Amino acid sequence: MTKIRPPHLTLLLIFLLTVFAAQAQHNRRFVAEWEPAFGTLIRWPLGIPSDLVVELAKDDSLYILVANQSQLEQATYTFSSWNVNLNHCQFIVAPTNSHWTRDWGPHYVFNEDGTGGIADPVFDGYPWVPGCFVSSKSTPETSERRGDRYESDNLVNGILAENFDMPLISLPIYLTGGNVMVDGHRTAIATQQMLDENFPGIDEATFRQIAADSLGITNFIIVDNPEVHGIQHIDCYAKFLDEETILVKQVDPWHAEYNCCEVLATHLGSENNAYGEPYRIVRIYCGNYSGSNVAAYTNSLILNNKVLVPLFGLIEDQQALEVYEEAMPGYEVIGFEWGAWYHYDALHCRTMGIFDRYMLRIEHKPLRGEQFFHDLPLIKALIDDRSNAGLNEDELKLYWREQGNLGWNTEMLLQEENTDSLYAIIPGAELDKTYDYFLSAADLSGRNETKPPTAPASFYTFTYAGTYTDINQKPEPVQLSVEPSVFSHSTRISYQAALAPQQLVVYSLTGVKVREWNNLSIGNESVTWNGTDQNGRKLPPGIYLVNLKTDNGINVKKCILR
Repeated sequence: MTKIRPPHLTLLLIFLLTVFAAQAQHNRRFVAEWEPAFGTLIRWPLGIPSDLVVELAKDDSLYILVANQSQLEQATYTFSSWNVNLNHCQFIVAPTNSHWTRDWGPHYVFNEDGTGGIADPVFDGYPWVPGCFVSSKSTPETSERRGDRYESDNLVNGILAENFDMPLISLPIYLTGGNVMVDGHRTAIATQQMLDENFPGIDEATFRQIAADSLGITNFIIVDNPEVHGIQHIDCYAKFLDEETILVKQVDPWHAEYNCCEVLATHLGSENNAYGEPYRIVRIYCGNYSGSNVAAYTNSLILNNKVLVPLFGLIEDQQALEVYEEAMPGYEVIGFEWGAWYHYDALHCRTMGIFDRYMLRIEHKPLRGEQFFHDLPLIKALIDDRSNAGLNEDELKLYWREQGNLGWNTEMLLQEENTDSLYAIIPGAELDKTYDYFLSAADLSGRNETKPPTAPASFYTFTYAGTYTDINQKPEPVQLSVEPSVFSHSTRISYQAALAPQQLVVYSLTGVKVREWNNLSIGNESVTWNGTDQNGRKLPPGIYLVNLKTDNGINVKKCILR
């Protein structure tokens, strides 16, 4: 569509996309469930219904573990009779003991140089332990492991690492997949049973250190065991929907676990997310399907832009789907009713994401509600190209609109030199106006991503409420002015900086760097710009952006060359 520019250009809303965490690309990072995935891992014989198999292979790849050629032929024949898209199926020979791929399957971790690897913790089944206000550690008298041994399951990750030609990160700890959820920003959540299962061989301090060193988990939140007696897996009680939102189970007040679920919701609501703000807690009511056993609606799978939810044949099923739809706008929410889901084990437990190690990812702290800024509003983000193919500069865009408008305007994102940081402007931003926006990026490998992931069906919204006037507010790190701001022959660019400026750059509105000054001095300084490029050639009339960069940030001013 044609960009609609507001009539007044006296105010600019600058969206500065810089590195959210200065060392984000240099630390280990545990991949979150909603990040770009090739598809899903399951095993044969199946532990999931046929309609779920069909859905998993519909738009994404489906990786099926089989023990031998005979099982491969059985699975192929069965899938063909169900009209599963066999073109999307990849069979991997790896014997297994159980169908719980979530619990012993691959955790994905990016190492310090951005290479994706498979983390391989120890797996040896399921201790069943008391919980729900029982605080003592598990002992041989209070715990038991049910079912067969799991030697084959424990070997699968090594086979997968070899199959996918990925590094294997061996972990000397238990990290059962159903009892750990991560936000992609170095936070993980598990129940007390995670520590107890490792104790006494691995104490809490050692466990946390291994999680930090090997997985990049620097904030490991441990919550009380919520189950009266069982495996105490977090995924049957809570689920990260994104890095800011946690879905938490809710049961009837008469249920034995009612108080424990409420304590869990309160605990998680008291924790801060990656952006230093309290988590948004969404409750999902789980009705009874058999005695005191309740529906495990939190035990769902996020697969790219879909959410696959277990259903239990209850009147509450539809309400559960609506909770997901409201909490995750733009996602396709699909339910799967089946008589073999358990209250402690459902869809999430029996599937595992196979993530895109070459993913394109936008890391961004959203603006929401009333926002105040120092002169010009700022927002931080990072565009991370794991394919190393390079970003497609023509597809780096900010989409924006004043709330109430239907169409989107677009602005090209400008890339800061030698970084993954970008920024763009929205012309004509006005105080007390509310704006919707989302970000879009593409790389030269053909990958495309947006933030939020389901944009434009979902987007961020904030109100430009004003600038800081409180004397106690932190001042701007640098002062920058361009006088006159409208000129034909020359203009004076002046700055006042307490730290040595790193760079003074002029960009065209399309993001092309046209002029640069280096070796700048601290203090009150100025340069004269005569509207020419670095080679002394006269530039065409138009809007130009003057950027002053220091260690404290970037200040941007607009000027017009006539």
